[in-house]
Amino acid sequence: MSTIGIELRIGSEDTGATVVTAEFSAFYTFNIQVENQPSQRILLNQFLKSLRTLRLNPTATALDLLALACAAYAADTKINRYKNSDDGWTRQFHLFVPVHNPALWEPHQSLVTHILNFLTGDLWRVTFRQSAASIVIRRRKLKPSEYHTDTVCLFSGGMDSFIGAMKLLDEGKRPLLVGHAKSSEVSDFRNQAADALKKRYTTLDPKLINAFVRVEKVYDGEEDPIEGENTERGRSFLFLALGVVCASGLPYSETGSSRRSLYIPENGFITLNIPLTPLRIGAYSTRTTHPYYLGVMQQLVNAIDLKIDIINPFEFKTKGEMLMESQDPEFVTSVNTMSCSRPATRNAKLEGKGKRHCGRCVPCLIRCAALHAAKVSDDNRTLPEERKYRTDIFHERLHASTRNVDNKSAKGEHVMAFRYMIERNRQNPNYLKAAIHLTGPLDEPAQSLAVYLRGLKEVEAILENVEVVD
Repeated sequence: MSTIGIELRIGSEDTGATVVTAEFSAFYTFNIQVENQPSQRILLNQFLKSLRTLRLNPTATALDLLALACAAYAADTKINRYKNSDDGWTRQFHLFVPVHNPALWEPHQSLVTHILNFLTGDLWRVTFRQSAASIVIRRRKLKPSEYHTDTVCLFSGGMDSFIGAMKLLDEGKRPLLVGHAKSSEVSDFRNQAADALKKRYTTLDPKLINAFVRVEKVYDGEEDPIEGENTERGRSFLFLALGVVCASGLPYSETGSSRRSLYIPENGFITLNIPLTPLRIGAYSTRTTHPYYLGVMQQLVNAIDLKIDIINPFEFKTKGEMLMESQDPEFVTSVNTMSCSRPATRNAKLEGKGKRHCGRCVPCLIRCAALHAAKVSDDNRTLPEERKYRTDIFHERLHASTRNVDNKSAKGEHVMAFRYMIERNRQNPNYLKAAIHLTGPLDEPAQSLAVYLRGLKEVEAILENVEVVD
């Protein structure tokens, strides 16, 4: 299998590693904090500005983790799987990453590659080198931050992260909300959700860090950029790294503890994300908050001596249970959070314009099921226009495939996938006992199985009257 080299450089004076590029099928260099670079920059300006505004002072080691995550994110999103793998999926990368203390990182190279392999399904190798410069947060005056907290909460703009942040605020904690979005498809919803929390919890006044990271187009000596990749299975490595950077920069808490908490609120059903059918291994089987992944990320954070605890408080809760157990379900559902995997569509003529829930992807179906379980009205016919689903699964005739269907999309694809899993579990109740282990090692398999079965039952309850035709 051919290997693609990815080199990260920081600052205009970084000349990079000594690499024999001829050993690679392709070799790309990405730059952080280089102003006059026409392409292949990784833009962190908005994130660094947010850190500067709150006067957060991250550690050099945390910024090194961010550099590593940026290199991996660039590789994952800019190198097309189909064109750069022997099997149409598995790519092979060698990252060259500058860090301020290579001796700290080198003993943990195998752990880093194991994390990336598990998360993305690719094969990774990482070489650390001495950095010529670190990621710089420019400040006029270095004053202590006035944001007194020891808690960071990743904040995507979805219902789960909204409930997670709300739970912390209801407990009297003041989390620093960290939101990452690659585009305005989700960021508008995230910003509105953060504003809703600020208005409700005026005393605690939670702040939102705009953790925007963008990788510019990559050219390979041609006029047109090379084809990128949209599966983005490695995105959560960057998201966690952004959270770690923020947590490392928080001032000490009032209790005097040096440890910080990084919350990743995600329901346990989608955390396991068992492939619903045998054909859905790959792009559909992401592991962004899988318990094993979060566990090995904790190992890495501990190994590089960052005193941060990674916590998913809802590992054993379904989305419906999260909503029902929140302090105010009506408030949660009054805020236009975004759970959809595809909030914008390329086929506006068929599905309508604007950014909305599609209504038929896996996250949308789980969201609908949660609202139904919590007895919250979610009727597309009575929702305001901006809250309507693109597809009303309860009042439309869905198609399971595009075969012999003119000008129609396979709107019933994910409904049928769920029905397949429900029927398979009905016929063989022992199937899921084995299937949950295929997603990765689990510390609490019995609890993981139980939450998955409860989540599946929530979805089953809404699919009984949904009509799907081939």
